[in-house]
Amino acid sequence: MGMSDELEALRARVARLEAKEAVISTFNRYLYSLDTGFGDEILDCYTEDAVLDVPNFPGAGGNDLHFEGRAEIAPLYAPYGDREPGIGGGHHSANLAINVDFECKKAEVSAYFMTSGANGVQGGRYEGVMRHEPDGQWRWETLSITSAWGWRATEFETITEPVTLKYSPFGGHPVTYVPHGG
Repeated sequence: MGMSDELEALRARVARLEAKEAVISTFNRYLYSLDTGFGDEILDCYTEDAVLDVPNFPGAGGNDLHFEGRAEIAPLYAPYGDREPGIGGGHHSANLAINVDFECKKAEVSAYFMTSGANGVQGGRYEGVMRHEPDGQWRWETLSITSAWGWRATEFETITEPVTLKYSPFGGHPVTYVPHGG
Protein backbone atom coordinates (compact mmCIF):
# COMPACT_ATOMS: atom_id res chain seq x y z
CA MET A 1 0.00 0.00 0.00
CA GLY A 2 1.48 3.32 -1.08
CA MET A 3 1.53 6.53 0.91
CA SER A 4 -1.40 7.90 -1.10
CA ASP A 5 -3.50 4.81 -0.34
CA GLU A 6 -2.60 4.95 3.34
CA LEU A 7 -3.57 8.60 3.51
CA GLU A 8 -6.90 7.90 1.82
CA ALA A 9 -7.58 5.01 4.21
CA LEU A 10 -6.77 7.25 7.17
CA ARG A 11 -9.10 9.97 5.85
CA ALA A 12 -11.90 7.42 5.53
CA ARG A 13 -11.35 6.19 9.09
CA VAL A 14 -11.35 9.75 10.46
CA ALA A 15 -14.54 10.52 8.51
CA ARG A 16 -16.27 7.52 10.11
CA LEU A 17 -15.08 8.55 13.58
CA GLU A 18 -16.35 12.10 13.04
CA ALA A 19 -19.65 10.72 11.77
CA LYS A 20 -19.90 8.54 14.89
CA GLU A 21 -19.36 11.58 17.12
CA ALA A 22 -22.06 13.47 15.21
CA VAL A 23 -24.47 10.54 15.66
CA ILE A 24 -23.77 10.58 19.41
CA SER A 25 -24.52 14.32 19.42
CA THR A 26 -27.88 13.73 17.74
CA PHE A 27 -28.71 10.92 20.17
CA ASN A 28 -27.84 13.14 23.13
CA ARG A 29 -29.82 16.06 21.67
CA TYR A 30 -32.83 13.75 21.37
CA LEU A 31 -32.58 12.64 25.02
CA TYR A 32 -31.87 16.13 26.37
CA SER A 33 -34.75 17.61 24.35
CA LEU A 34 -37.16 15.06 25.85
CA ASP A 35 -36.16 15.96 29.38
CA THR A 36 -35.87 19.70 28.81
CA GLY A 37 -39.09 20.23 26.86
CA PHE A 38 -37.65 21.28 23.51
CA GLY A 39 -40.46 19.83 21.36
CA ASP A 40 -39.23 21.16 18.01
CA GLU A 41 -35.75 19.81 18.66
CA ILE A 42 -37.13 16.36 19.47
CA LEU A 43 -38.85 16.25 16.09
CA ASP A 44 -35.78 17.66 14.33
CA CYS A 45 -33.97 14.47 15.37
CA TYR A 46 -36.17 12.58 12.86
CA THR A 47 -36.06 12.66 9.06
CA GLU A 48 -39.24 13.87 7.33
CA ASP A 49 -39.93 10.27 6.23
CA ALA A 50 -38.89 8.59 9.48
CA VAL A 51 -40.52 5.39 10.72
CA LEU A 52 -40.97 5.05 14.48
CA ASP A 53 -42.08 1.85 16.19
CA VAL A 54 -42.84 1.78 19.90
CA PRO A 55 -43.72 -1.81 20.78
CA ASN A 56 -45.13 -2.57 24.22
CA PHE A 57 -45.59 1.14 25.01
CA PRO A 58 -46.64 1.63 28.66
CA GLY A 59 -48.37 4.93 27.82
CA ALA A 60 -50.67 3.01 25.47
CA GLY A 61 -51.43 0.13 27.82
CA GLY A 62 -48.66 -2.06 26.42
CA ASN A 63 -49.90 -1.76 22.84
CA ASP A 64 -47.57 -1.51 19.87
CA LEU A 65 -47.43 1.91 18.18
CA HIS A 66 -46.31 2.60 14.60
CA PHE A 67 -45.74 6.01 12.98
CA GLU A 68 -44.65 6.95 9.47
CA GLY A 69 -43.32 10.44 8.83
CA ARG A 70 -42.40 13.28 11.15
CA ALA A 71 -45.94 14.72 11.02
CA GLU A 72 -47.41 11.43 12.27
CA ILE A 73 -44.72 11.15 14.96
CA ALA A 74 -45.30 14.70 16.30
CA PRO A 75 -48.36 14.02 18.52
CA LEU A 76 -46.44 11.38 20.50
CA TYR A 77 -43.94 14.03 21.60
CA ALA A 78 -46.40 16.93 22.01
CA PRO A 79 -46.58 16.59 25.83
CA TYR A 80 -42.81 17.15 26.05
CA GLY A 81 -42.96 20.41 24.10
CA ASP A 82 -46.16 21.66 25.73
CA ARG A 83 -44.50 22.37 29.05
CA GLU A 84 -42.24 25.19 30.19
CA PRO A 85 -38.66 24.22 29.25
CA GLY A 86 -36.67 23.15 32.29
CA ILE A 87 -34.32 20.49 33.55
CA GLY A 88 -36.53 17.59 34.57
CA GLY A 89 -37.29 13.98 33.84
CA GLY A 90 -34.55 11.59 33.11
CA HIS A 91 -34.04 9.56 29.95
CA HIS A 92 -30.86 7.64 30.65
CA SER A 93 -28.94 5.63 28.10
CA ALA A 94 -26.13 3.11 28.32
CA ASN A 95 -24.28 0.55 26.21
CA LEU A 96 -24.46 2.82 23.16
CA ALA A 97 -23.24 1.03 20.03
CA ILE A 98 -22.87 2.74 16.65
CA ASN A 99 -21.81 1.35 13.29
CA VAL A 100 -21.36 4.02 10.61
CA ASP A 101 -21.37 2.66 7.06
CA PHE A 102 -18.25 3.14 4.94
CA GLU A 103 -19.86 5.93 2.89
CA CYS A 104 -20.81 7.84 6.09
CA LYS A 105 -24.42 8.07 4.90
CA LYS A 106 -26.13 5.87 7.51
CA ALA A 107 -25.42 4.60 11.00
CA GLU A 108 -26.91 1.70 12.95
CA VAL A 109 -27.53 2.70 16.56
CA SER A 110 -28.48 0.63 19.61
CA ALA A 111 -28.57 1.47 23.30
CA TYR A 112 -30.30 0.51 26.50
CA PHE A 113 -32.51 3.11 28.16
CA MET A 114 -34.18 3.76 31.46
CA THR A 115 -36.66 6.49 32.28
CA SER A 116 -39.14 7.43 34.94
CA GLY A 117 -42.38 9.34 34.75
CA ALA A 118 -46.13 9.07 35.10
CA ASN A 119 -46.02 5.50 33.77
CA GLY A 120 -43.49 4.46 36.41
CA VAL A 121 -39.90 3.36 35.92
CA GLN A 122 -39.24 1.57 32.67
CA GLY A 123 -36.41 0.49 30.47
CA GLY A 124 -35.61 -1.24 27.25
CA ARG A 125 -33.75 -0.57 24.02
CA TYR A 126 -33.39 2.04 21.35
CA GLU A 127 -32.54 0.39 18.01
CA GLY A 128 -32.54 2.20 14.71
CA VAL A 129 -30.77 3.78 11.79
CA MET A 130 -29.70 7.40 11.49
CA ARG A 131 -29.23 9.04 8.11
CA HIS A 132 -26.85 11.88 7.24
CA GLU A 133 -29.07 14.60 5.79
CA PRO A 134 -28.21 17.22 3.13
CA ASP A 135 -28.06 19.95 5.82
CA GLY A 136 -25.22 18.04 7.52
CA GLN A 137 -27.34 16.75 10.43
CA TRP A 138 -27.80 13.12 11.41
CA ARG A 139 -31.43 12.14 12.06
CA TRP A 140 -33.40 9.00 12.86
CA GLU A 141 -34.57 7.32 9.67
CA THR A 142 -35.96 4.36 11.60
CA LEU A 143 -36.23 3.93 15.34
CA SER A 144 -37.69 1.23 17.54
CA ILE A 145 -38.15 2.13 21.20
CA THR A 146 -38.90 -1.17 22.93
CA SER A 147 -39.99 -1.13 26.56
CA ALA A 148 -38.79 -4.43 27.98
CA TRP A 149 -39.31 -3.95 31.72
CA GLY A 150 -40.82 -1.55 34.21
CA TRP A 151 -42.73 -1.05 37.40
CA ARG A 152 -44.87 1.56 39.10
CA ALA A 153 -44.24 2.57 42.68
CA THR A 154 -47.44 2.65 44.71
CA GLU A 155 -46.01 5.09 47.24
CA PHE A 156 -43.14 7.46 46.78
CA GLU A 157 -41.93 10.77 48.04
CA THR A 158 -40.73 13.42 45.63
CA ILE A 159 -37.37 14.73 46.82
CA THR A 160 -36.74 17.26 44.06
CA GLU A 161 -38.69 19.06 41.37
CA PRO A 162 -37.63 20.06 37.85
CA VAL A 163 -35.69 23.33 37.73
CA THR A 164 -35.59 26.15 35.20
CA LEU A 165 -33.00 26.45 32.48
CA LYS A 166 -31.13 29.12 34.46
CA TYR A 167 -29.40 26.24 36.25
CA SER A 168 -27.85 24.97 33.01
CA PRO A 169 -24.70 26.69 31.74
CA PHE A 170 -25.64 25.43 28.26
CA GLY A 171 -29.32 26.44 28.30
CA GLY A 172 -30.48 22.85 28.77
CA HIS A 173 -28.82 21.68 25.56
CA PRO A 174 -26.16 18.96 25.42
CA VAL A 175 -22.64 19.80 24.40
CA THR A 176 -22.48 19.19 20.64
CA TYR A 177 -19.51 17.72 18.83
CA VAL A 178 -18.04 20.08 16.24
CA PRO A 179 -15.57 18.43 13.86
CA HIS A 180 -12.21 20.08 13.24
CA GLY A 181 -12.70 22.82 10.69
CA GLY A 182 -16.51 22.60 11.17
